[in-house]
Amino acid sequence: MKINAPNKNIPELVSFNILAMGCQIQVNLNITSLSLLCSKIEIEQHTALLASDVQQKLTYWEHIFSRFDDSSELMRLNNHTDQWRDVSAELFEVLQRAIQFVPKTQGLVTPTLLQSLWAAGYKHSFETLPKLSMPTVPVIDPSATLNINSTAKESFQDTPVVNYDNQNIERIQLRRLADGQYQVYLPAGMALDLNGYVKGWCAMQLAEYISQIHDWQIPCLVDMGGDIAIGMPKHQGTDVAITPIAWGVAIAKPYIIDSKQKQVHDDEDVAILKIRSGAVATSGQDYRRWWYDGRWQHHLIHPHYSRPVTSDVLTATVLATDTMTAEVYAKYCVMLGLKAAMAWLNKNHIAALLIDFDNKVMATSALDPYLVKPNLIASIGA
Repeated sequence: MKINAPNKNIPELVSFNILAMGCQIQVNLNITSLSLLCSKIEIEQHTALLASDVQQKLTYWEHIFSRFDDSSELMRLNNHTDQWRDVSAELFEVLQRAIQFVPKTQGLVTPTLLQSLWAAGYKHSFETLPKLSMPTVPVIDPSATLNINSTAKESFQDTPVVNYDNQNIERIQLRRLADGQYQVYLPAGMALDLNGYVKGWCAMQLAEYISQIHDWQIPCLVDMGGDIAIGMPKHQGTDVAITPIAWGVAIAKPYIIDSKQKQVHDDEDVAILKIRSGAVATSGQDYRRWWYDGRWQHHLIHPHYSRPVTSDVLTATVLATDTMTAEVYAKYCVMLGLKAAMAWLNKNHIAALLIDFDNKVMATSALDPYLVKPNLIASIGA
């Protein structure tokens, strides 16, 4: 995704970028009201201070949630199973919410898949993983690389291999003690990966901090590598939100693999959305891919098979009230596959856009009010 200025009555915007938590983070601030009160120099100084504040928060959260740092709080928990462990309020909250999503997604989106990610070669940060395949691998083709239409017995998902005892989310226990301390019991043999949940959680935390807690309390849009949260200030001393501005969000074409086995990206947009509140997130098989064990791998693990999912959904974009929900439901759509995902989305009146391996774009009817250029969509409400 990329951020566009609204088409009409364009407000004064300022933005800054931070590289953290394995992704590029862009914070966009609507300074229209500030520009009437502060000089340009004052705004630049305060923006720099805010950027520093945001960086500190991200660094703090990274020390909690990173699965690439054995000293992080998450990895200390993973390395000390079968016992109660003290945890921070942040880890407790994210894990609790992640667990709540498991039954909502039929168990397909679960935080208990770290070992499967390791088995797929995702042991180090994504930017360090090999992105080029062997010369014999063809241009990306769902039937060849992901066995989507294959009936061969060697298909990735012919035989479940998961150890369900290690994936049973009900075996995780959480409690808060009388003194306010949070604790988690992680069963032996289980390891957590909270990365996807954390991106959404952090995006929303930052948006709410900037728009409702920080001294400025101004409208903002936070983009954490495609997980987008909109922050809306409230009238001081009340719980009534001020009139929100419209933010333009462009949904770009998915990444593809070209004839030279390089990952490339078409700058053309498949849709442009206008949103005033809430969040939007995209998940898919196109970008976070790497070459390991003789095949392309990606980060969306099917819990029944402990392997990257086989799906005809290349990417899914979902709108929701908060970014973690949007992120989880976008993953769920990829897991379900095109037909089942569209049925589930329309049944629950969820605004979403799916792209298949033929680059066909389909949107739910609930997305229609957010579309700036609906003519770009091949099918709406299918």
